[in-house]
Amino acid sequence: MNDNPAHKRKWMPIFLGVSLALNLLIVGVVLGAVLRFKGNSPAAAPPGFGPALYYALPKSDRKALRGELSDLRGKGSHRRKQDFSALSQALRDVPFDPAAVETLLEQQSKATANLQNALHQQWLAQISAMNDEERAVYADRLEEVVKRGPRKHKKRH
Repeated sequence: MNDNPAHKRKWMPIFLGVSLALNLLIVGVVLGAVLRFKGNSPAAAPPGFGPALYYALPKSDRKALRGELSDLRGKGSHRRKQDFSALSQALRDVPFDPAAVETLLEQQSKATANLQNALHQQWLAQISAMNDEERAVYADRLEEVVKRGPRKHKKRH
């Protein structure tokens, strides 16, 4: 008999561990893809509330809504340019003044809320002007928009 015991292969447990990890990784990726692209997946979130309300409107109503709010948006655009300039300066100031930046952020938050409120009021006016049948058709389109989910933007070439 041989006095030396059989030389154990130390690389075998490491190899088996790595192999198991890779197999679990592949199974996880495949399972994740299946769950994500499944039709009724909980990962499919509905669109944002505002965009859904907007896209459910007929195209002519969306165009009218954009036109009614274009002046308000234009004024807000000019103000945003000024605020970005002020923010840029505030970020460069030494010593840094967080209160100045917070004031700018609050101004932008209020401006966004005002624009959103104006949009809600215009939308409500359009919906209020609809008769019962038109509102029912709108409700059907809204359900379709929600089922479809967030819009996927295609790249424009």
